[in-house]
Amino acid sequence: MNAEQTSLDALIDTFAADWLRLPEPGLASRLVADPLLVLAPDGTMPVPLPAFLAAIAARSAAVDAAMDATTTLTGVSAQALGDRLVLATISWSFGHGGTTTTLVSDFLLERRPGGLRCAAYLPRTSVLDQLD
Repeated sequence: MNAEQTSLDALIDTFAADWLRLPEPGLASRLVADPLLVLAPDGTMPVPLPAFLAAIAARSAAVDAAMDATTTLTGVSAQALGDRLVLATISWSFGHGGTTTTLVSDFLLERRPGGLRCAAYLPRTSVLDQLD
C-alpha cells in the first residue's frame, strides 16, 4: 500500500467515525454539502442540509430509543477520483434485539482543507429497517 492510499484510508476512517456523530452541533456543516445529493427510494435527489439534519435527528432518536442498540465501524474502502473526489464504501455492524446486521453506504466525498465533505450519500441499507 502506498503512502497516498494510507493517507486516504486515514481520512476515510476519520470521516466514518465523524459520520456516526453527525447530530452533534456544528459537525454537519463541516461534513455535509448543502444541498446534499441523497439516494432515496424514489431516486436520487438534492436535499437541503436542514432537511437532511432533521432526518438524521429522527434516525438518531429512533436508535437511541432502542436501548440495546450498538453500532460499530467494520470496514471502509476508498477510490480516489482524481485529486479532489473520493468514492468510499463504509460498513457498520448494527446490533439490536439479539441480531446483528451489516449496514452499508456509499459516499461521494470532496477533499477539503481539514478533511472530507460528503457531496452524495448513497445508503444501500437503513438502520430504521432494523428497528421495526
